[in-house]
Amino acid sequence: MGVLAGPVAFALDLCVSYAIVKWSCSVRSHTVLHAITVLALAMVLAGAVAAGMALRATRNDVPTDGGSPRQRARFMAVLGLSACALFALAIFAEAIPRWVLDACL
Repeated sequence: MGVLAGPVAFALDLCVSYAIVKWSCSVRSHTVLHAITVLALAMVLAGAVAAGMALRATRNDVPTDGGSPRQRARFMAVLGLSACALFALAIFAEAIPRWVLDACL
């Protein structure tokens, strides 16, 4: 879950926000656009928590470059945390224009 949470949340945020702009302008309320961003960041946070729990479940002395199941599990946990951090930053950067600029102009 941790590896896919970031990309899925980013894709949903981008697609749903793009699709809902016309409706948001017609009702003159941008609250839904901001709520979508908050929900996407919550999805990323949930994925990061899952990846963090998976990382804690593996031992610290297990390398991430081997082929055993424990090594792959540790690698996937580290990858999940990294992906969640990257996509949280992308979602936040994508949301800045929505908060600063008016989408209806």
